Amino acid sequence: METKNADIAATDAPAAKTYDSSTWQIRIGSFLVPLAHAAGQNVVMVLGLRFLTDSLAISAGVAGLMFALIKIYDGLTDPIIGAWSDMSTTRWGRRIPFLLAGGVAMPLGLAMLFGTPDFGSIIMAQAFVLLAMVIHSTGYTLLTIPGFAMVVEASSDHKERTRLMSWRVYGNAVGTLLGTTLPAWMLSRLGTDRSDHLAMALVVGGIVFLSTLLAVKLLSKAPRTVPKPGQKRGYSIISQGRMAWANRPFRTLAIAHFFLLFGTAVSTGALAYFTRYVLQAGDGILGTYFLVATIGMVGSMPIWVRVSDKITKKWAYILAMALFGAVKFSWMFAQTGESVQLVAVRGLFAGFSGGGMILCAYALLSDAVRYDFVRNGERREGAFAGFTTLLDKMSSAVAPAAMGIFLSAMGYVSSTDGGSVEQGPDALMAIRICVTILPALAMGAAILVMSRYDLDPAKHIEPEETAA
Repeated sequence: METKNADIAATDAPAAKTYDSSTWQIRIGSFLVPLAHAAGQNVVMVLGLRFLTDSLAISAGVAGLMFALIKIYDGLTDPIIGAWSDMSTTRWGRRIPFLLAGGVAMPLGLAMLFGTPDFGSIIMAQAFVLLAMVIHSTGYTLLTIPGFAMVVEASSDHKERTRLMSWRVYGNAVGTLLGTTLPAWMLSRLGTDRSDHLAMALVVGGIVFLSTLLAVKLLSKAPRTVPKPGQKRGYSIISQGRMAWANRPFRTLAIAHFFLLFGTAVSTGALAYFTRYVLQAGDGILGTYFLVATIGMVGSMPIWVRVSDKITKKWAYILAMALFGAVKFSWMFAQTGESVQLVAVRGLFAGFSGGGMILCAYALLSDAVRYDFVRNGERREGAFAGFTTLLDKMSSAVAPAAMGIFLSAMGYVSSTDGGSVEQGPDALMAIRICVTILPALAMGAAILVMSRYDLDPAKHIEPEETAA
């Protein structure tokens, strides 16, 4: 069946099942979108907070609150972007223009953030940083939500969507590598001055921009869907929230995902502090950790796909979260001078379990979104993607704010010289808790929530699709 460049009617679900000769272009495009936004996002998650405290002399508490404010702004715009992309009718389809705009905004925000000028005023620096982060986070939203929605549109077969999600995970893994290991290694060689951070940001920004351009070209061949005639237009966060919350499987996944994202955000943001102040190692070891974690994540994909087929996606998700929590808690026993081999082992298992969490989370979410279409007959992938990202951003907002306030309360000292200030024992313990106990507890909470998930795709989705 020919689907190239064709808009698929919202009620003709099976038409999206079959790929034509452009299959590999679509899959590579699906790989490149998360590569772009993961690279641009992870460099800020790993190094952003530390850059604010150790290079701009912004206190940890204020820096954490700034990150929280941006995440809240970002989260509130997510449903708007999602619904907007659902209703768009351009010659390039509903999603492509959003991807292109995101690929421009993210690199600009990165260059502004890590290239913050020396204003001679903390207030001016804070205002400039907020502006940079608004631009950066808007670009992230423009890339993530339409990108996820396009994958859901690509097939009505839940197993095929799982395969496509694995391509997204591969892209996310490579993007994570480029946004974590590459910047850390660059700083270990260049230094930790502001100019060094700017050079690093320009390299990562260039990767984001070029990857997005190529993805846009490739995804122009992807199957498309169109809004259902008469489908209600509107961007109300409240109405979209009610719509999403009425979908019980989606609601369960969203709550579990909130806890998961909180745990991963805290541990990721704190790790740059942990390697510098607890392990007393350079950024090179941080880069090595993320390199090995990425290898573990990429290598885990075939295993997690088979495991999810064998024990269901739900239980594979729970297994991955349990392993991730255990790996993070193991950092409690790390000491100054920890060997590179032990750091690498932790990175390998963290990447392995993280790959399972990402794959299963988004494969399950795609089932829940598909369930909405089967029940209601409306194409609302963008709205669901927007609301999902809203909850993600809320958890990601709480995480840096809580960590920043906690570090400040425990006596963390900010500076402008790249982190040469000695930290007290209470601050060091706070860093250790953020890397170990908090993520482990968050995974436990997510597992408890997921135990109530009960959507069976073969029972609740596929029979209805066949009947259509």
